[in-house]
Amino acid sequence: MSISLSKGDKVSLSKEANNLGISLDDVVVGLGWDQNDSLGSSFDIDAWALAISCDGIKTKNLVYFGRLNGADDCIHHMGDNLTGAGDGDDEAIIIELSKLPKEYKYILVGATIYRGKNRHQSFKDIDNTFIRIYEYNFGEEICRYSDEFKTEFGDSTSVLFGVLHRKNKQWEFNAIGKGEDIDKITDVLNIYNNFSLDNYLEGGKKTMAVSLSKGGRVSLAKVAADAGIQGGLKNITVGLGWDVKRYDGGADFDLDASAFMLGKSGKVRSDSDFIFYNNKNGTGIEHTGDNRTGEGDGDDEQIKVDLSIIPDDVEKIDFTVTIDQADVRNQNFGMVENAYIRIVDDVTGAEIIRYDLGEDFSIETAIVAAELYRHNGEWKLNAIGSGFSGGLAALCGNFGIQV
Repeated sequence: MSISLSKGDKVSLSKEANNLGISLDDVVVGLGWDQNDSLGSSFDIDAWALAISCDGIKTKNLVYFGRLNGADDCIHHMGDNLTGAGDGDDEAIIIELSKLPKEYKYILVGATIYRGKNRHQSFKDIDNTFIRIYEYNFGEEICRYSDEFKTEFGDSTSVLFGVLHRKNKQWEFNAIGKGEDIDKITDVLNIYNNFSLDNYLEGGKKTMAVSLSKGGRVSLAKVAADAGIQGGLKNITVGLGWDVKRYDGGADFDLDASAFMLGKSGKVRSDSDFIFYNNKNGTGIEHTGDNRTGEGDGDDEQIKVDLSIIPDDVEKIDFTVTIDQADVRNQNFGMVENAYIRIVDDVTGAEIIRYDLGEDFSIETAIVAAELYRHNGEWKLNAIGSGFSGGLAALCGNFGIQV
């Protein structure tokens, strides 16, 4: 049975497909509305989809009647309907989720009234508008969003219906229901240029985390200014996450996040500068606790940092991940995927920087993920992504600690 959504609702497409006994390889976003010529011209509503990758928004990834294919040829518009005549879907977009490269995490879906402003048309004049998502091969409808658009969106000429969100290899749909007053579909490239799902659902400022590649550097002050965070960054959370890709050894796969506070020499000032699950607190740094399995969504371990009280003689803070008892259990980072590190502003809750480490590791048992460092009086982040063999002992030795 299809799930009926209202504004603000979300549904796990992967879970519902599993409940229906079908795979979620390809889905269709269907748009429908009733024909209406009352204002002298037919209402021509155009469906669109905008895939957002780690590189941000690209024109080539906006799919609509003027660009039928996008997102590495994994999203396809099935053709233009100029009137809304007939039953069922009036326009449809196929999304090949199973082929969509993993760097695409958001797919915005919406509809815009063609020449709506010029024709003085808006969604208040249209009856029975809906979108629905169904599985392509079996035709099973998973969910439908059909709020009262006539009153909800008023004079809007464009609507962001919702967002398909890839989360830990699963797909969910968030019914956002946000109207805009725009002239043409391509205007959405500017409107959603700084899209963030969390902030959008909360109705706040639309900000998008800066995405770094290995070796990339960014100023925390600049990122805060771009995100509209007043007063810059003071309290942040460094979140680290990962999934176990393949392992049949029987033992738990326990990864541990740590922080090393380093002086001018690039070494710790003392052993107490090594912050981990057995030494959770340092001046300005707190480890929030050990996760021994990596299960669940979101960050697997977190380290909180108060930048305002980090000692002046600490010039760098390196954030690392190691595999506990890797040598005994014959485990390594070749068995790990979807590893990342991210920076979150504790005041606003906004994710402001993210570095997806990729899958460049094999026999390594420890990783230096990223480094906060001072430069000309301000903090910057360096995406390092460097692997070590020898586990925790080798990592500690590198930073001047004997274990």
